[in-house]
Amino acid sequence: MKMESYDIIIAGAGPAGLTAAVELSKEFKVLLIEKHKPGTTNATWYSYADRAKEYGLDDAVAVRTDYIKFTSPSETHFMRDDCVIFDHNKVMEIWLNRARTNGVEIRQEDFLDYQNVENGIVVKTNKGKYSAPLLIDAMGINSKIVQKNDLIKRKDAWVIYGARVKNVDFEKPQQLEYYPLNDDANTYVGIHPVSNTETNFYLFKGEKNTLGNPEELKEKFEEVLKKTQPNAEKLETLSGTIVSGSLKKYALDNIIFFGSSGMLNPDGCGMGFNEILKKHRIFSAAISKAMKGNRLDQKNLEKVAEKLRDQEVIHFQKIIGAFSLYFIKSTSKWDGGVKWLNAMGDDSKNWMRNEMDLKWLKKANIRLHSSIPITETVKMIPLDELPFIMGQLVRFTHKALLSKIKEGVKLPSEVLKVLPGLPGLKSRETDE
Repeated sequence: MKMESYDIIIAGAGPAGLTAAVELSKEFKVLLIEKHKPGTTNATWYSYADRAKEYGLDDAVAVRTDYIKFTSPSETHFMRDDCVIFDHNKVMEIWLNRARTNGVEIRQEDFLDYQNVENGIVVKTNKGKYSAPLLIDAMGINSKIVQKNDLIKRKDAWVIYGARVKNVDFEKPQQLEYYPLNDDANTYVGIHPVSNTETNFYLFKGEKNTLGNPEELKEKFEEVLKKTQPNAEKLETLSGTIVSGSLKKYALDNIIFFGSSGMLNPDGCGMGFNEILKKHRIFSAAISKAMKGNRLDQKNLEKVAEKLRDQEVIHFQKIIGAFSLYFIKSTSKWDGGVKWLNAMGDDSKNWMRNEMDLKWLKKANIRLHSSIPITETVKMIPLDELPFIMGQLVRFTHKALLSKIKEGVKLPSEVLKVLPGLPGLKSRETDE
């Protein structure tokens, strides 16, 4: 029996795989392989009105709101923005229908292995073999290719477990909100309302050096749900992990990683879904160019992966990601993080949107220091990570302060005393 051939094989039909399939199938013959029923997910997503419109997802919007509420033991921050909460099942349905309309061949099969051949890749599933010049790995954090090649360099996770619940006892619709339980395990609550009576209600917590296990939160979730919403009816389970980190390689010969398998989720804010929204067209355009130029070797595919990552932003995300995990494990239970959001004011929305240019990074770094003393943050950082985190802080602070000096801004003496000896910071001192 002759092996079936395609231009591109995509393994994984989550948001990353589906969006790439929709775009690339406009030019190429695409096979999409998914272990589970295609078009299904256990996730819950919110985004923004402008993105819903830009990517044609208005029909999947369940609720619109003008803020996200962040609560800590002594602080509250209202992040003002035009937010939307999606019906996750409708999002997947829209993308699945677009893929089918474009002629994508979708098969429910289990990816088993791959083999490099002269003209590309042969993919083996539980039902057959298929060949293509390019394989896009969108299988998520448990990618068999990533595991086989031992590609994970660093990993942290936000672990999530919850349910869509129906509760007729609500006096008013719930709001998009995050708040701590203030327990020893540093667990947090996420609320994504999808109607006046239905809410995606879940627990999450940050963990280091792990891919996470959502089932570990199941018992705690049942306790919290019974206590806070005793008459709630569970409609479907929500679970997953938002993993951030880095890979040793973001591509191999004739293979490239996209979505969670490619560690696309930024450090410090659980926005993997929104990163896929923002990046899938950029990714697909770069893949199209590589395909047409027959530049599918590891070196050239790495260049495609680099187009998705602004290194200055990534460095700052690492700082915020580290502080996110350290803050929630401190006695103040994320007070520092919410203080920083309040210090950022209206600019805080750029953090969750992950729309951060160098000017914003400089401002955020200075306000981070002004709201949370360096002496306090140092106490939260493990000794083995202190050199990296403090090195990045010094680098960003140096850039930010030099920028202020060039702008003619006089800096308070106490600011200059924090980082003595940095070139360019000894002049223009004032006691203001």
